[in-house]
Amino acid sequence: MRWLQIFISTLLLMSVSGFDMENETDSYSSKAIAFEKCEEWKDKGNVVVYKTSVNIAEEASRFNVEHPLPVSVSSDSVKAKLQLADRLYEWNQSVQNFLASHPTKAIKVNSRICDYEPKAKLFVGYENKLIQEGVWKDEDGMRGKMVKVKSFRY
Repeated sequence: MRWLQIFISTLLLMSVSGFDMENETDSYSSKAIAFEKCEEWKDKGNVVVYKTSVNIAEEASRFNVEHPLPVSVSSDSVKAKLQLADRLYEWNQSVQNFLASHPTKAIKVNSRICDYEPKAKLFVGYENKLIQEGVWKDEDGMRGKMVKVKSFRY
């Protein structure tokens, strides 16, 4: 009977104190160790890599870095003007070909992330269950959301 009173008192104290029984909390001796443990936990999570189309502004800026617009050499000769016209024509053809290729980029999404909360002296571990379970898709309703699941207190 006495152990039942102790057990009920413990449960009552935990609920009154705001103890979160759903989230796992680990305590560490320093901020660096708590961060390291959170990162280790994060690295054990799954990663999804998917391809997505690059928007037109990204396409243009990336192309301009790789293929700068030809500039004229300050020469008034007809030959220099014709050479510039040829380079501009080739550059415009390259722009058209680049845009027609519909470039894509790879996006990497982790199932777990660590967020630092300095006032609470902890790193919070968030997890996306759909990524972790391997059923995530880049579609409405299939992306999931990050939910707090673990705390690394120091």
